[in-house]
Amino acid sequence: MNITAIDAARLLDTCSTCIVLIGVLIAGTRNIGRAIWLVAAQAILLSVAVAGVGLATHSGHLLVGSLVTLASRGIVVPLALGYILRQSPVRQERNPYIGPRLSLIAAIVIVFVSAMAVDSSALGGSLGSVNAPHALPVSVAEVLTGLMIVMTRRKGLSIVVGLLVFENGLALAAFSLTYGMPFVVELGATFDLLMVVVVVGVYARRMLTVFGSMSTDHLRNLRG
Repeated sequence: MNITAIDAARLLDTCSTCIVLIGVLIAGTRNIGRAIWLVAAQAILLSVAVAGVGLATHSGHLLVGSLVTLASRGIVVPLALGYILRQSPVRQERNPYIGPRLSLIAAIVIVFVSAMAVDSSALGGSLGSVNAPHALPVSVAEVLTGLMIVMTRRKGLSIVVGLLVFENGLALAAFSLTYGMPFVVELGATFDLLMVVVVVGVYARRMLTVFGSMSTDHLRNLRG
């Protein structure tokens, strides 16, 4: 498939725009299952953007990295989290520290602040003489949105979703700055992510056995 640098930059910008819109939706939803599949959609869009740049630059390691991202973050991790969710009686994020409407507004504010604060033309990488101006501001917005989700949710799986949004933002930031993140870096990040999911699965099963819930409120009683 013949993709020019201009096509790849446009594809990266389009995927970045969709990623940030999905991030806003994740911040505003209380349905944990929906949030899991929305963050999977982010990973799929990220892999498509990486594959587009890989085809434009004829970079084999980018193409392999996009497949790893698609398989791990877009398929394996969501399926694992969905399996954990099915073991829990609670499917909604109840009584978060910040309600869905306020979280939605905060996510929108984060997007606009990131767009105004980050000058991607000065910091972002380029495909030859072509630049994707939306990629870096979107990545910063996703990192901040992920942190907000982690800090405002009570359920363990919702916190993991926030971490995945944060991780997608970091991956997009690294890629938008270099347009050539080494495959070994992506492989290491994927391994760390899979290990996190395994640990979450173990602790989730233990919390369900002991407390009958995956709410982190139960863990506060363990503090000395």
